[in-house]
Amino acid sequence: MYLIEAMSLRTAGQYLRSNGPRCRIPNTYLRYSQAFQRISNRSLQTLHKNERPSIVSSKTNFSKAPTRSIQSQRFQSFTPPSPESLGKARPAKLYPRSIKWGRRILIIGLVGGTFYLLDTQFYASSITRSLRTFGLGIVVALDYKLNFRPKPWLGGDITDLHRRNAERLFELLHQNGGLYLKIGQAIAMQSAVLPPEFQKMFSRMFDDAPQNTWADVEKVIREDFGGRSPEEVFGVSFSNEPGKGVMEKKARASASVAQVHWARLSDGREVAIKVQKREIEQQVGWDLWAFK
Repeated sequence: MYLIEAMSLRTAGQYLRSNGPRCRIPNTYLRYSQAFQRISNRSLQTLHKNERPSIVSSKTNFSKAPTRSIQSQRFQSFTPPSPESLGKARPAKLYPRSIKWGRRILIIGLVGGTFYLLDTQFYASSITRSLRTFGLGIVVALDYKLNFRPKPWLGGDITDLHRRNAERLFELLHQNGGLYLKIGQAIAMQSAVLPPEFQKMFSRMFDDAPQNTWADVEKVIREDFGGRSPEEVFGVSFSNEPGKGVMEKKARASASVAQVHWARLSDGREVAIKVQKREIEQQVGWDLWAFK
């Protein structure tokens, strides 16, 4: 690359020297050409100095084979270390406290699960509803104990205190249902003595209560009429058979202890069939005991 540049610069300088008189070129270009010629001469001298022929010595011995080292030690198979060389064995780490607490949690979970299943299947969740009532009573009592003052500890004012406890009480009565809902309706009729927040909340007690499924309604009818089905008792049909009446499986209204179903008998009369909720009979005793 340097050689090509030097030759081009040198040729340009020679052309300028030979044709300088005939070519009207400014002095500035002539000075640049002389400078380029000096640079080209220096580049050629540098190239001639750096070029050195590489001569391969005739004395180089290419027949010398590479040597390979051989291990002089005898092969020995791997032997595991002796127990004495490993030192004294450490005892395994045991976690007695963790194991003990794990067993306790497992036992409590099993007992609680068994208790919940028995209460749900045989007592219509009466015990669970009573425990829920006691727990909420403790929460409400502590809330009023700590925050019923000019400067409450947990934020808000007296109005917020009444509102959140009224919501807690409403959710409890609505969730427990049955006699709890009936008592809530009775309190709502005499709610003038209560704070306004409780009056607004208890006014919702007269809305529709949760309904039982048709399977529970059919079980109640069979238990009360000696195993006879609703079709046999009321002379209705759910498949539109001619000559028979009809009955709605979904209740038109639901109250605290019963729900109402619409029906048309075979003679054309429209009636309202009021069916008591299946769990009420089992829950009344526990509910009365809880309210003592």
